[in-house]
Amino acid sequence: MCTVLTIDTSSAKCSVSLKLGGKLTERTSESQRQSAQRVLPMIQELLSEAGIRVSDIELIAVVAGPGSFTGVRIGIAVAQGLSLTAELPVVALSSLALQAMLTLSDKQCPKVLVCEEAREGEVYFAAYQQSDVLGVELIGREQVALIPNLDPLPQGMLSGNWCLAGNGWARTSEILQQLESEAVAGPYNAPLRNELIAELGVLRYKCGEAVAAAQLRPNYVKEHLVYT
Repeated sequence: MCTVLTIDTSSAKCSVSLKLGGKLTERTSESQRQSAQRVLPMIQELLSEAGIRVSDIELIAVVAGPGSFTGVRIGIAVAQGLSLTAELPVVALSSLALQAMLTLSDKQCPKVLVCEEAREGEVYFAAYQQSDVLGVELIGREQVALIPNLDPLPQGMLSGNWCLAGNGWARTSEILQQLESEAVAGPYNAPLRNELIAELGVLRYKCGEAVAAAQLRPNYVKEHLVYT
């Protein structure tokens, strides 16, 4: 997998990148909330600079959320349009999984609890562990809930060697108590990196997670999900 386009419109500033022959080039909007105006021109800039066409792309990796409601929909729509134009495979990546992968990479920890702020006092939450095949492996399922309604971690995963990631840890003690767990490091909150988006996209593509344009959906994490 040599030519990968990444699209991230899940946060205030949108970014795109093109990984071609092992080299990554990228663009990020200068102003916030400019996804609708900037994402397609930035993609065209990358393709023109590389001297390739849309049909030369082998994979699109798009950050599908959770994140900015409008931004995520724009990114999904752009990925769908490009996929339809040239029949390209697309991998939709969870921003929670990417935050976990970023933390695993930067902090060298084996397991991560990711918590991000949501609306009306809720938080997005997911637990991940390192995986050579998947990049990061989800433990249970992603969920969004008020802190008292978060599901505790599975009994076999309560050991305290967790790192914390994301911007939703203002009430760290309360969250960990609800999860019936402990943490050794964190919270760590850093912007997602395009190189990691491309890396995780390729890993998930190899695992068969690519879809056609019509199957692409935003990741709103709105259903009531429980651990199994």
